[in-house]
Amino acid sequence: MVRKRMKTALGLTTALLAVGTIATADEMPPETSLSGLQNELIGRADIYEHGSLASYSQAPMLDALVDSGALPPVEERLPVEPIIFKTGAMVDGVGEYGGVFRHVIGGRPEGWNWMAGQHQGWGGINMAMQECLVRQGPRWQVKAEEQTGPLPNLAQSWSWNDDNTELTINLMQGVKWSDGDAFDVEDVRFWYEDNVQDENVASRMAKDSFGGGAAMEVIDDYTFKFVFSAPQAETIVENLAYIQGCPGPSHVLKDQHPAYNGDATYDSYTQSLPNDVVPPVVLGAWVPVVHRPDELVIMRRNPFYFKVDEAGNQLPYFNEMHFRLSTWGDRTAQAVAGTGDFSNMEDPGNYVEALKQSQDEASPVRANFGPRVLAWRMTLNLDAAGAEDDGEKALRSLFRETDFRLALSHALDRDAIGQALARGPFAYPYVSGFASGSPYYDASASVYQPFDQAKASALLDGLGLADTDGNGVRNLPDGGADIVISTQVADNANADRKQLEAVASQLEEVGIRINIRTVDQTTADTNTTGGSYTAIFGRENVIMPTRETCRSWPSGPSCPHFNDGGERLPFEEELAAKVAAFQSTSDAAEQAQLAREMQTLVTENAYTIGTVQVPAALLVNKRVKNAHPGTPVFMYEWAEDGVVRERLWTPVADQVDEVLPDTIAEY
Repeated sequence: MVRKRMKTALGLTTALLAVGTIATADEMPPETSLSGLQNELIGRADIYEHGSLASYSQAPMLDALVDSGALPPVEERLPVEPIIFKTGAMVDGVGEYGGVFRHVIGGRPEGWNWMAGQHQGWGGINMAMQECLVRQGPRWQVKAEEQTGPLPNLAQSWSWNDDNTELTINLMQGVKWSDGDAFDVEDVRFWYEDNVQDENVASRMAKDSFGGGAAMEVIDDYTFKFVFSAPQAETIVENLAYIQGCPGPSHVLKDQHPAYNGDATYDSYTQSLPNDVVPPVVLGAWVPVVHRPDELVIMRRNPFYFKVDEAGNQLPYFNEMHFRLSTWGDRTAQAVAGTGDFSNMEDPGNYVEALKQSQDEASPVRANFGPRVLAWRMTLNLDAAGAEDDGEKALRSLFRETDFRLALSHALDRDAIGQALARGPFAYPYVSGFASGSPYYDASASVYQPFDQAKASALLDGLGLADTDGNGVRNLPDGGADIVISTQVADNANADRKQLEAVASQLEEVGIRINIRTVDQTTADTNTTGGSYTAIFGRENVIMPTRETCRSWPSGPSCPHFNDGGERLPFEEELAAKVAAFQSTSDAAEQAQLAREMQTLVTENAYTIGTVQVPAALLVNKRVKNAHPGTPVFMYEWAEDGVVRERLWTPVADQVDEVLPDTIAEY
């Protein structure tokens, strides 16, 4: 195997970024990295590839089910050419079957209909259930010269016509859902035409956002193509990865969809797979079989899973996966204590103590900090036309003024916010656009708004925003109402609430009042995707300009959500053109330059109001094998995907007892 040692965890190098500075703008302050990891980067095919082996084997717990006729033999459950994980990319090699992988999460399953936008609680449940057309997570391990797009998955291969207006995709043949039904093109067609392209379905991919609303044409049971109105680039295929490009079981859901059932409604379709009904039909490595609300989700291995190791062992290695339903802070505490096996340590309030404990030789957990990929921002709703009343319309119209957004940005003391979040060198100022851990981030392309209350006040004065009634709060022009911005924040996000309280205090000093509106995570997600808010505060991880683009970039007619369908501002039109140009070129240097220009546009216009960005640390129990020590918490995807959980394992002597041994999902 050819290996290349590099200091960066990034799949692209900063050498690709064009040099240059913004002469008249404030520059970002110097940044100190906390990573320092040495990672061995390898080729794409060194991780996995599609192929066939002479023979296959299965987890011993499945032997009795096959012998009894309850399950077909393993070779009949696998596709013609399963995905084969390479031993050389596994730091601990081929694994041992059995045991439990333990998660702790702060989310709660909303429902099992992910195609209609429902989440399964986050923290890895989604990824354990879903399989997508292509895959992004493991790309962090791929050397720069082979960063030519996403990795194959359900889509075994794809090709373009001569002018890049048609993308033909070949699916794996013989993949089966967890109930044994065949996965084929109809599942993909139903996902795209009846979910993505149906504006009444809250799909994770917005209508017409994929290649400008590409048309899908079915060729045969395992082949189809997208036809675009303009040339596209390989980059667009990344949109077919998690969390957007993951088909659901059409044989289960079509009868619930209004297009096929005259008695169905879109609300009943969304709710057709409630979280209290298990097991759902999935393609993922594990199937939910128990859901105890506010307590636990238990998942068992999927005997029809379509991946193997080089020895022919059907994956995954773990028979069972647990998700204790607690809090995100408890996730880190449980991992440090050894009662949880995995945590993306994302709450800066835990960093100092967790880092101190994990450095103890007796600690059951390993901790590795990566680059700064966690960034927080205040997002203002710019869709004035969509306001429900005159007061809301007046506020949103004010939000559309660049000087107002710049004033809010200058009013923030980001150093103080960072130290309030976590003492030490963790936080770094964030204004908008890419987080500094992104391979597309360039500090010289960012326009910084340093803390300057006098400048903030002058900008607000220039907009005619004075405190006309003497109550300490500025009023809208011409004797208008107090400027009070109702700002939504999720109730389970401690770091978000703490920062928003600091933001509210600092903005009050320049005459802007924030009304903090705390909502549960499900409501927060629904309001965000539906644009039903005045402002929101939370974390947005803008790392790749091709992942969930609609949350941050004007990539489609209803994107981003904070200007959903509203009239675009002039700089937004320019930004939209650059996003489209980025997606239509495969030239890495050209993409890097476009990313710099995008970064300049969003920061000089304070598109969103950033606060701080911090690194995250991946915590993995030492008994868990094949957890590559260089896995970033977030790069091309979250660490739950980047660490490749289906190839993780624990030696038999160290395995935790299963709650439901020798069982699989029953349909």
